[in-house]
Amino acid sequence: MKKEILLMRQSFLKFYKMYENPIVMISKFILMVCILNSINDVFGISTTINNIWVTLTLSIIAIFIQPSAILTISMFVVVYHVSSLSLILGATIAAVCIATYVLYIRLFPKESLIIIFAVLLLPVDAVYVVPLVSALFCGVSGIAAIAIGCLFSSLFAQLPLLMGFTNLAEISAETVEFVLVTLLRNTIFNTQMLTVITILSVVFLMVYIIRLQGIDYANYIAVCVGGVVSSLGFLIAELLLRTQVNIILMIFMTILSVFLANFISFLSIVLDYSRAETVQFEDEANYYYVKVVPKIELHEQTQTTQVFGNINNHF
Repeated sequence: MKKEILLMRQSFLKFYKMYENPIVMISKFILMVCILNSINDVFGISTTINNIWVTLTLSIIAIFIQPSAILTISMFVVVYHVSSLSLILGATIAAVCIATYVLYIRLFPKESLIIIFAVLLLPVDAVYVVPLVSALFCGVSGIAAIAIGCLFSSLFAQLPLLMGFTNLAEISAETVEFVLVTLLRNTIFNTQMLTVITILSVVFLMVYIIRLQGIDYANYIAVCVGGVVSSLGFLIAELLLRTQVNIILMIFMTILSVFLANFISFLSIVLDYSRAETVQFEDEANYYYVKVVPKIELHEQTQTTQVFGNINNHF
């Protein structure tokens, strides 16, 4: 049974490597379509950038660029949408986006995917998978990406409320005060959002720390522990802070996230812990204590059929 599963994994990876470029390109296209549709759904208004042709054009462009550039284009689309309604609100959102790019995205471009998936999955109660998967492949800088994604998601959720303000298009002190107070109250000073960021950050740290330990099956143990910590964290938060979390849906999505994260970890690498060895050596300055665990690699066996006959028949 184990051999059959490993052969299925190897076949899947072989198929992926064979068609890696088309798969990545299609994934970027779908990701950009989801981002733009989510942005357009938030605003619910008709602008020159809110149409199918612009969506398709930007999605095609996304095929040939990096995730950090996709995130940057998405932020530009948001700023364009907002600026068409209010210059003050547009300038505020633009300042947040520019600061995010300069202070984080420019320095950690690979973590842009964490921000994107946090923004997309938080409104649909599927964000539990983000810290479980990202902690397997990223460093502690991923915590900041999760926080930024949650901040952006909370920020975008307040835009319909701001658009309902009758004097939003006016440039006045009253408008500036209303925009800043509303955004700050529902982002930085939002207890529910801060609770979500804290729990997801703790889950990320737990998975990250455990996967670095020299224990067998560390990745799988880390993901399972992270899932338990996530469920307990959101359950306690709901009981104490009334965070309006659907407990049944949260537990179901957490279990699903654990299976997905373990599946991704299984596809990433499979180790043979039964043949693990500990290697010790030293040099003039250091003493090294290294655990060596070989990877499991299956090779296709070719069958050779030997035919016996009279060699004279061939002449």
